[in-house]
Amino acid sequence: MSTLGVIARREIRLAIRNRSLLISGLIFAVWLPVMSALGIAAGAGEEVTILAGSIAAVTLPVGIFMGYIFCADAFLREKRDGTIETLLCAPVSLRRLWEGKAAGVAVPAYLMTLFSAIVTVAAVTGLTDAPIAAEPLLLLHLAVVVPIWIAAAAGLIGAAQLALGMRENQILGFVFIFGFIFLIVGLQGIAPGGPGLSATTEGVLAIAGIALLALARFIAGKVTKERIVRTIP
Repeated sequence: MSTLGVIARREIRLAIRNRSLLISGLIFAVWLPVMSALGIAAGAGEEVTILAGSIAAVTLPVGIFMGYIFCADAFLREKRDGTIETLLCAPVSLRRLWEGKAAGVAVPAYLMTLFSAIVTVAAVTGLTDAPIAAEPLLLLHLAVVVPIWIAAAAGLIGAAQLALGMRENQILGFVFIFGFIFLIVGLQGIAPGGPGLSATTEGVLAIAGIALLALARFIAGKVTKERIVRTIP
């Protein structure tokens, strides 16, 4: 079994066992779709493409927020309780440790986001009777674009949480979230396909997500173990 897989499985198990974390994620995953469904159904009528685009626009920020929630448990928790020092003594590179923890964050965050998307689609379908679940571009969005952005968000936020102190992380956490959301809106605005659901827009978002993931890996590679130890409270 690879080191990456061992670390990722550890983080997934810890996330599953954290009931307060799962409850918080489930509340957000259900509350936002229910609140959004009424507005989506009222504003888009029964046009399937417009409805699917509205759902896609809601789902991506949900994924980023889920990544932030699970990152706090995977990275900051170990700084607070001091277990990060034990992990740093393990015979594994810091970049590989970051990769495993980021993957362990991205998996439950993605599953929670998929659950939120299913709730949203079910709610909007129930209000409009439109066959939204069969929209190919929405399925592509959920299967490709969303996991890429969740991994990028988990990677960047996780690298920052490793490198920065507790106070700085409290301030920059929401900066990251809103920064991602503004970036998504900006990319959708400049994409040739427009802000709606289109193959071009999905391609732009996918490429941007991959670039952010590469940036996160680069930043994580610059963080040193000494830097992390100095930020432990």
